[in-house]
Amino acid sequence: MVRYDRTIPPGGVGQITLQVNTTGYQGKITKSAQVTSNDSTQRNKKIYLSINVRTYIIVEPGTKILLRGTVGEDIRRVVSIRATDDQPLEITKVQSNLESAINYKLNRKDETHQYELEVVSRANDRKTASGFITLYTNHPKKKVVKLSVHIRIRSELEAWPNTITFQQGSRTGSKGRENKRVLTVMNTRGKNFRILELSYNKAYFQVRPLGQDDEAARRHKLEVVALMDKVVGGRVQFQDILTIKTDSTQSEELRIPLTIRLQK
Repeated sequence: MVRYDRTIPPGGVGQITLQVNTTGYQGKITKSAQVTSNDSTQRNKKIYLSINVRTYIIVEPGTKILLRGTVGEDIRRVVSIRATDDQPLEITKVQSNLESAINYKLNRKDETHQYELEVVSRANDRKTASGFITLYTNHPKKKVVKLSVHIRIRSELEAWPNTITFQQGSRTGSKGRENKRVLTVMNTRGKNFRILELSYNKAYFQVRPLGQDDEAARRHKLEVVALMDKVVGGRVQFQDILTIKTDSTQSEELRIPLTIRLQK
């Protein structure tokens, strides 16, 4: 938050106040603000505010836990927790609103008042989620410590775009009855794979590899063609699924929705 004097008389002094919400921060942080004025010699000036945020309970490496990886991987993070004063720290309870997505275990280090919290992803397929782990303590000045948890588990095989829509008279300027799109299929682990089979409704679409269809590679490109003039009978929309079968052991099949929309 910034507060400032909007008008400063010639030779006068004005004030700019920067206010920072330090919730969730620990250690040194730096914030900046851009000051714009009518001073012809220096219209723009940047000012900085540096703060060393001290907390009663420190979490290392930080209060944000990122669980990112690929399906099939062992995805876990460990944070350490300790008091910064002489208060004997006791963590009395641990709760989370992500019980279905993670496992967590609190370990006390020997006979000390230091702890380690291990957080493990339970996802066995593609998943994106965010939530919290809440620690309840006996510290008189910090009864609750909240850790944010962000989960992003990717499939080993991903396609972009993950859905394809063809529309007559689209923004591409095409006025014909045929539209083309390029679909990219890639291995997020950087492994080579082969496309074994493409299944779709051949009455309305054509799909062909752009390159060697039997060659193993980390990514493959497919040209998807919509046969717009095949949509008959007054229909304004047709939907299908392009199924891509591969030799990947972790993700053998991809399903890409295909849609044709025609103007009435």
